Amino acid sequence: MISLYLDTCCLNRPFDEPGQLRVRAEAAAVLEILQGIASGQYDMVSSSVIEWEISKHPDHLKRMEITKLLSLAKSYAVLKESMVDRSRNLESFGFKSIDALHLAVAEESNANCLLTTDDKLIKLAARLQSSLRIQVMNPVQWIWTQIS
Repeated sequence: MISLYLDTCCLNRPFDEPGQLRVRAEAAAVLEILQGIASGQYDMVSSSVIEWEISKHPDHLKRMEITKLLSLAKSYAVLKESMVDRSRNLESFGFKSIDALHLAVAEESNANCLLTTDDKLIKLAARLQSSLRIQVMNPVQWIWTQIS
């Protein structure tokens, strides 16, 4: 089964203002992926890192809705020292601390793909793909790989 790690910006996307076409497309893709997770087509990995980041969301209602999405996850990763060590290694390549943590958790959880709407993370991961043990993709891009 395909295992997906949706980072916090990806989980936030369905709740963002839909003014831009990109936001609407990404929100639709995330919702499609979540439906696949709910139906058992894919597995979702959640983590203590995602929970921590969501707990910092300033909008209480959005925070509650995003937290509900995590209940779809069949897999849960608690942050371990090995993940922290790997995240430090990833930071040395230029990843932001939180992104490095998400990558390390997703890798150690054996997720097939980390989904994000963060362009900088996607570009850096693409440049350093040989140093990663996971693919990093935008949810729209990932949906296209599944239907082609």
